[in-house]
Amino acid sequence: VIAGGGIRTPHDMVKIIALGADGICTGTADMMALECLRCHNCESGRGCARGIATTDPELVELMEHDWGAQRIINMFLAWRKEFIRILKRLGVKSARELVGRTDCLVHLDYMKKESNCSGR
Repeated sequence: VIAGGGIRTPHDMVKIIALGADGICTGTADMMALECLRCHNCESGRGCARGIATTDPELVELMEHDWGAQRIINMFLAWRKEFIRILKRLGVKSARELVGRTDCLVHLDYMKKESNCSGR
């Protein structure tokens, strides 16, 4: 199962994997890393005013591809670091071990003390 939609942080990744996803698909976070303005013109007319989501040759030139690639790399490296930190805190060694571990999830409104899911 590959899940997507609303995944904007490593914490969202952990939650969706614990709910049973084998993998995730991001989109909005990638666009934000590329400085998307969220003008919602991606699929209309010429498309993105930043040149991110467009097929217009003139607008494509607005995006510096090496810069964009580095921004995405930086985002995922930062996410990886935080993802590993979260897994360690949960006492889980890999994302594979986290799949379906709903016992690692807790609704913060009902949490009385810090939960550690390593005692499965």
